[in-house]
Amino acid sequence: MPIPPKTVAIVLNFRTPDVTIDCLRTLAPEAAANPGLKVVLIDNASGDDSIPRIRAAITENGWDAPWLEFRPLEKNLGFAGGNNLILREQISSENSPDYLLLLNSDTLVAPGCISYCEKLMDADRAIGAMSCMLRNRDGSVQNVCRKFPHPLRESVRAFGLPWLLPPLFRWADLEDSAWDRESAPRDVDWIGGAFFFARTSALKKTGVMDEDFFFYGEDCEWCFRIWKNGWRIRFDPGAETVHLGGASSDSTRIRNRQKEIYTWRARFLVQKKCYGALSERFVRACYISMFLLRIAFQTLTLRGKSEKAAELKDGLNILLSPLL
Repeated sequence: MPIPPKTVAIVLNFRTPDVTIDCLRTLAPEAAANPGLKVVLIDNASGDDSIPRIRAAITENGWDAPWLEFRPLEKNLGFAGGNNLILREQISSENSPDYLLLLNSDTLVAPGCISYCEKLMDADRAIGAMSCMLRNRDGSVQNVCRKFPHPLRESVRAFGLPWLLPPLFRWADLEDSAWDRESAPRDVDWIGGAFFFARTSALKKTGVMDEDFFFYGEDCEWCFRIWKNGWRIRFDPGAETVHLGGASSDSTRIRNRQKEIYTWRARFLVQKKCYGALSERFVRACYISMFLLRIAFQTLTLRGKSEKAAELKDGLNILLSPLL
C-alpha cells in the first residue's frame, strides 16, 4: 500500500523541457531518500516539444514510479492557475499532505533540502510558509525575501528616493538587503514563488493563489494573506536550492514589452488586493508623475528624441492604459 505523501511538490513547465528535466534529476534522489515526497509536474500548454521530450526522459530514467505524476494541460493557466489546479486537489483530498511545495522548473534542489524544510516546519507550527536559501548558478546569494510594498514604501520607491538618498529612505527599499542571508534565519514579509514551502493547514484557511495574477505578484499577495491570517513567513539558509532564474519568462518566450506590462499590472494589482483601490490609484499616480518628470528632463536637456526618451514615453503609455 503506497505511503500517503507528506509533501507534494508542484513543478510547472512552460517551454523549458531541458531545465525541467534537470530539475527532475535532482528530485529523483530526494524522492528515493524521502518516501513521503510526491512530485506533480504540469506542462502549462507549452505548445512546443516539451511533452514528448519530458515523457521520453521519464521513461529513459525510470521516473515513472509512484513519486512522479506528469500532467499536460490543454490551456495555459498562468503561474497561479497552473499551480492552483494541483493545490486545490491536494487541499481538498481526504489524505492531504502536510506540506505543499511550489518549485520552479529552473531549480536544482540540493540533497536533503526538502527533508530539512519538513523538519523545520514540524518543529515550529506557527510558520505558514518558508523558503530555503536560493543561489544563482555561480553560487552567489539570490534574494528571495522582500518587504511588503506598503503604499508609502512604494510611492517613495516610485521617485527613486531609496537610491538617491539612502540614509533617509533606505526603509523603503523592498529588497530588505541589510542582513546576512547566508547565516541568519529570520521571519520575513514575503518570499518568492521559485521555492515556496507551505503548510497545507495554513492554505486551507487562507486559500490558494489569486488567479487575477497571471505572471508576477501572486507570491507577494499570497504571503500577505497568509500573514494576515496569523501565520509567520520564514527564511532559513540551512537548506539550499540553485535557481537558474528567468527560464520561463525570458525574451524568447515572452516579449520584453509584454513582460513589462505584466510587471506593472502585478505591481498595481498587489496594491489593490492588499491595501485597497485608493492605494492602487495613489501609487499609480506617483509612477505616472515620475515618468512625466523624467520625460520633461529629457526634453529640457535636448534628449527628447533619444532611445531613452522613447522608452520612457512607451512606459508612460503602459501606465496610462487600463492595466487592471
